[in-house]
Amino acid sequence: MSTMVDVIQSEMIVKTVLFCVILAKLVNCAKILGVFMTPSYSHQIIYQPIWKELSLRGHHVTVLTPNPLKDEKLTNLTEVDLSFTYSLVRQEQNKSAVLYKDRTTQSEHARLAKLYEKVTHSILGHSGVQELIKDEDKTFDLLLVEYLYPSMYVFKDIFNCSMIGITSLPLLSVGHEALGNPDNPVVHPSFTLPFSVTTTFNERIMSVLTNLWIRFSTNYRLATILDKIYPQYIKKKIRPINDISQEFSLVIQNSNLAISNSRPLVPNLIEISGIHITKPKPLPEDLKIFLDDSTEGAIYFSLGTNSNSSSLPPQKLTTIIEALADIPYRVLWKFEDQNIIQLPSNIKTRSWLPQQDVLSHSNIKLFISQGGLQSIDEAIFKKKPLLLIPLLADQKYNAHHMKRKGGGLSLDFDTLTKETLKEAIMEMMTNPVYQKNINKLSAIASDQPMPALEKAVWWIEYVLRHNGAEHLKYEGRICLFINTSC
Repeated sequence: MSTMVDVIQSEMIVKTVLFCVILAKLVNCAKILGVFMTPSYSHQIIYQPIWKELSLRGHHVTVLTPNPLKDEKLTNLTEVDLSFTYSLVRQEQNKSAVLYKDRTTQSEHARLAKLYEKVTHSILGHSGVQELIKDEDKTFDLLLVEYLYPSMYVFKDIFNCSMIGITSLPLLSVGHEALGNPDNPVVHPSFTLPFSVTTTFNERIMSVLTNLWIRFSTNYRLATILDKIYPQYIKKKIRPINDISQEFSLVIQNSNLAISNSRPLVPNLIEISGIHITKPKPLPEDLKIFLDDSTEGAIYFSLGTNSNSSSLPPQKLTTIIEALADIPYRVLWKFEDQNIIQLPSNIKTRSWLPQQDVLSHSNIKLFISQGGLQSIDEAIFKKKPLLLIPLLADQKYNAHHMKRKGGGLSLDFDTLTKETLKEAIMEMMTNPVYQKNINKLSAIASDQPMPALEKAVWWIEYVLRHNGAEHLKYEGRICLFINTSC
């Protein structure tokens, strides 16, 4: 009899435990809206692991993105495909920044602002997005939004929920300002500038003026434009975008002390890096043979996803090919146009390459890159020195930082010659100091208390557990630069 009772009690305990586990999972499941608007794969690969992991943890996730995962196994994930926005930036991508010889921080910022304005109109007017906006029964517990361009912060007011920002780049001055984070332009120049520290009086003046200009153009000019756009697509009354911008519960920034400078951070600004780094997979056989046979060392060359090697001006392209032909090393080159002719025998091109897998090969000794942050991150984690030829956006800043840290060299695109490129390659392939320095940076970047994805998700769920985590917000954030009442 006692045995029967024990069995029954054991079954009841098991059922009770299972019920509690299921109940706990139901209680902890949140309805999350993710809005990641930038039509750029290098940005989206930072966000994709986060929304995927949240859906795997049982949260019901709806994502607006130009790069949907389209994974049927993710049953808790609903994606609104915004890939049509790539057509709005394709022209910019094709001609790239290499054709803007007279570009400045101001002109580049203005160009991107105009582009994002077009993207904002197209997204808010999209049928799938309009269906979401107009659904009065739709609710969300949390908004995850790209913390770069403020137009999509409006979804916080639409659904009256907590808001977390995620950025694939360092924060601009307005981003720090909205959180109340200390931001001294003399010490921390904007990543839109061609230097990562100020060493001269002129650089400090330039940094201060750029800081003020970005604040003005964002908090006045851009805010005015956005506040006029919203009523065209949203019937609900929306507060001024500058007010919404102050209400982030948390911001997750793609950064670490290997790729950025040390600075104070408020409690709700969290740094992660390497979230998109993957374990190496086997290379296609022809690439494996090409690199395996490169016993003297090989070079990987890619200008990323937002600039195409095939769009380089013919004269510069000839300069690069002549320099690469004159070195005793094999080169694997991401080159989008496979109709290119008269390539020297030491160069192999592909329109697309598995970059992280290539960088993982032991015979790759140098990465020639445009200096995008994700490419630099991958080079650091894979321990590959960098020869950087920056073209646009944050790339000159990144190149200056890597040169200063000793993990690479930088060449100016406009003045690039066969001799300067060849000289830089030979210096980096024969001088072990660059490998030593990149190993040190890799050790710094990798030495973290938990993996980047685990850290990001833990903080997101922390905000959910604490109903918006108001206690993390710094009161100083209410004193915006434009707030005359402070």
